[in-house]
This record gives sequence, structure tokens and C-alpha cells, in this order.
Amino acid sequence: MEVNNRIFLKRYMLEEKILREYENIPTANIGDAMFRLSNMDSRIKLISTPNKIVVGRAITVKARSGDNLMLHKALDIGGPDDFIVVSNDGGSERALMGEIMAIYAEKVRNISGIIIDGPIRDVDELSKMGMAIYATGITPKGPYKEGPGEINTPITCGEQVVLPGDLIVADSDGVAVIHYKDVKQILDKIKEFQKNDFKKVQLAKEGKSDRKWVDKKLFEKKVEFLEKVY
Repeated sequence: MEVNNRIFLKRYMLEEKILREYENIPTANIGDAMFRLSNMDSRIKLISTPNKIVVGRAITVKARSGDNLMLHKALDIGGPDDFIVVSNDGGSERALMGEIMAIYAEKVRNISGIIIDGPIRDVDELSKMGMAIYATGITPKGPYKEGPGEINTPITCGEQVVLPGDLIVADSDGVAVIHYKDVKQILDKIKEFQKNDFKKVQLAKEGKSDRKWVDKKLFEKKVEFLEKVY
């Protein structure tokens, strides 16, 4: 077995029931409930227009910078409720996906989403798609198709470690990653956070937000208030 040149065909498979539980939870709530350590970096931007929260099980792709051979194979492996998550060795020179690949992923394979830690191209068409597509930027420069790489091994994407089978939750704000072993045990905490957040939104709309915490925090930080002009 050659490291960095292999494909694992199996991964942990979260139950569909638990996926549906996360379809109404925004990525911001997930991140806040998990100590703000579970969201991908802001350079991972939404390209398409799914207009909803999208969830899926991670198929991970370790790609050499500017090379999409392993991504092509991941498209053949993926299906409904799958999120293909691609590392790119820090590359930003070449697009790893364009219109043809995206059409195949969405229309033929019914893949839920694709996250690429690198650029895409054909943005006019990709931006109209309902499949969730995230990338770091746009360039017309095409990729190589030589490999090597890996599928379904641990990767880093958007400053988050992603393991095969991890839960991916994506919306207009960005992407959240939850390790598959933590998905069930963290759900109640996230739901409770979301419930409290909804209450705060309602109070804000009614002009009843409790702002006392601001001065309390400033007092704890020993901030000095001066009754004079600077």
C-alpha cells in the first residue's frame, strides 16, 4: 500500500435520521455551541445557490496542488447525502472543478455538495446550481490530471481536520464540521443553543435585549471610563 497514492472505498456512514436532524441548524449555531472551533475558514466561500442548509457525510480527497484526478474518482464514488471535501496542498493557481464536473456531480450522482480548498472555474454556471459548491476563489486556469492523492483518509480543509464520514453542515454563512463520533452526543446541546439564540433574536426585534453584560464585561476587564474629551 503506497501512502499518498491510495483510495479507501469504505468510511463511517452516519444514519440518515441523524443527518435530517441537522438540516435545520445553521452553521453559526453549531460553531457557537462547539466553542467556535468547528467552522471552516472564511476563505471557503459559497459559489452556488442551494438556498437551504445542506448536510452530508464527508468523502475526503487529498489532492496535489492543481491536480483533480482523485476528485474525478470521488465523484464516481459519491452519491446522495455525500459531501466531497477536497484539500489542495495550499494551491490557488488552478481550478479543480468546472461546469462539466459539477453537472455530473449534481445531475448524475446527486451529490449533496463539494468543498474545495482551492479555486473553481465556469463560475457563471456553477453559481446557478442547487448543489452546494464551496471554493476559495475563481480562475480560468485548468487543472492537471496526474495524481497522486488519496480518497477517504484524514485531510485538512479550511483549517478544519476532516475525517471520512464526518458530518458536514453548510449554509450561506459557511461550513461546519462535526466528527462522526460526536454527532449524536452534541446534538442536544446544539439544539438548546439554537433555542436560546432564537429567544435572543425575538427579544432584539422587540427592543428588549439585555445589554447589562456589556458593562459587566468591561468592568471585569478593568476598562477606564473618562468624563472628558480626548
